[in-house]
Amino acid sequence: MHVEKVFDDASKVMGDSAKSKCPQCKSENEVSIKFTRSEPVDHAIDPFFGLELALKENTRHGTVWAYGATHLQQLKLYTAAQLREGDGTKWSYFTRLPKWLKTSKNRELVLKAITKLEKRLITKPSI
Repeated sequence: MHVEKVFDDASKVMGDSAKSKCPQCKSENEVSIKFTRSEPVDHAIDPFFGLELALKENTRHGTVWAYGATHLQQLKLYTAAQLREGDGTKWSYFTRLPKWLKTSKNRELVLKAITKLEKRLITKPSI
């Protein structure tokens, strides 16, 4: 049987087993633990530490998020551009953005979210 449990602070769990109640018979048993990382629905996580990002703003179409000041500045420049010329590669950051974020009809909405994120910055972009 497979049971999932979410720990608020997994660092306090010691060892590779723990006591857990069976969801069917309610008896408490020693079970082995396998840790997996859960990801927020908006995928706004730091790729190195797996922590949820602080710079994120929800919109009616999705979440606008950034890793930091430079990333946010690049996103703003891309979003505000009237003409977006590609570099010919499908592996660039901008080609992988969600379609709703790249659409010109959502430009104002995205720029408004970026402005809110800029107000929360504690550092300035290095561009």
